[in-house]
Amino acid sequence: PTSKPTNIDAQRILGIMDELKEKLTYLSVATPQVLAGLQSEEGATAQELVGPELMKQFAEQMRLEELYVVASAAADRDLAHGDESEEVRGEEHSLKKNTLELCRKMRAIPNIVTELRNFQERDATRNVIQFLKTLADMQELTLKRLTTTVEEERSRTELLEHYKNREAEASKRRQQLEKDLTHLKSACERAQSHRNEILTKLKAELLDVRDSKAERMTELRNKYEKRMKDHESAFASKGEDLHRKINALKEANKKSRANNEEEELGQKSKAKRYEMDVESVIKTYDTSIKEMAFSCGERMDAYKKEQKQLNELADHFKKVEEERTTIAAEEAIADARQAKRQAERARRDLSSALLQAFWRGILAREQYAQMKKAKKKKGGKPKKK
Repeated sequence: PTSKPTNIDAQRILGIMDELKEKLTYLSVATPQVLAGLQSEEGATAQELVGPELMKQFAEQMRLEELYVVASAAADRDLAHGDESEEVRGEEHSLKKNTLELCRKMRAIPNIVTELRNFQERDATRNVIQFLKTLADMQELTLKRLTTTVEEERSRTELLEHYKNREAEASKRRQQLEKDLTHLKSACERAQSHRNEILTKLKAELLDVRDSKAERMTELRNKYEKRMKDHESAFASKGEDLHRKINALKEANKKSRANNEEEELGQKSKAKRYEMDVESVIKTYDTSIKEMAFSCGERMDAYKKEQKQLNELADHFKKVEEERTTIAAEEAIADARQAKRQAERARRDLSSALLQAFWRGILAREQYAQMKKAKKKKGGKPKKK
C-alpha cells in the first residue's frame, strides 16, 4: 500500500492481501489456453521471454491442477461413504509447492502478465479481473477502517444521529400530511355529494322545463298559424290594389311615350346642327394649330443653333478656366517648394548653431578642467605635521 498504518496487525493484513492479489494476478494467466499459445508459432517471442524452466513449470502446474481436480472428485465420492484419501492431501501439497515456485519465478520476469494476456480471451478472464478489483476495493476499505481515528468515528456517529433526527422529523411530517390528506378526501367527498344533489335538482327542473316547453310550442304554433292566415288575406287584397295601379301606370306610360317621341325628334335635329358647328370650330382650330406648329419649329431650329453656339463658348471658357487653374497650381507648387527650401535652410541654420553651441560648451569644459588641474599642481597638497 502507498500509506501504511502504524498498527502492526493492519500492516500484516494489508501485506497478506497484497500478496494474495499478486498471486491471483500471476495465476490468472496460468491457463491451458496461455500454455497452448506459448507452444504455438505465434508465441515464439513470448516463449523466449519466459524461458524453458518457466515453460516446464507451466506444464507441471497444468498437470497438477488436472490431477487435483480428478483426486478431489474421487475424494468427494469417498467422503460420501465416510472415507478420507491421502492422495488428495498429497496432490494438494504438490500443487501448493508448485504454485509458490511458479509465482516466484514469474515475479522475476518484468511485464510477463501483459505479455501472457495477449494469448487469453477477454471473456475467460473477466471473472478473475472482477474478483481482483473487488479484492482491491476490500483492501482499500480495510485500510480506511483500520486507520480511522476516534474523531472520525465520533463525527460519523454525530452524522448518523443527525440523519436519525431528520428521519424522525420526516416521519412526523408524513403523518401530518396523511392527516391533511384524509381531511381533504373527506371534504372532497362532501363536495361531490353536494354536487350530486345539485345535479339531481337540475335534472328534475329540466324535465319540468321540457314539459312546459312542449305546451308553449303548441300554443305558439296555433297563434302564428292564425297570424299567417291573416297576413295572407291582407297580402291578396293589397296585391289586387297594386295590379290595378300597375295597369293605370302602363296606360299613362304609353301616352307619355308618344309625347316624348315628338320631343326626341326635335332634340335630334338640334344635335345635328350642334355637330356641324363643332366640326367648323375644329377645322379652324386645326389650321391655327398647324400655323403655330410651323412657327414653333422655326423657333426651335433657331434655339438649337443658339444652344450649339452656347455650348461651344462654354467649352472654350472651360478650357481657359482649366489653363488658369493649372497655372495657379504650378505657382502654388513653386511657392511651396520655395517655402520648403527656406524652412530647410532655417532648420540647418538652427542645427548648425546648436552644434556650434555644444562644441563651444565642450571646449569650455576642457579649458575649465585644464585650469582646475593647473591650480591643483601649483597649490599642491599640504604636508601633515
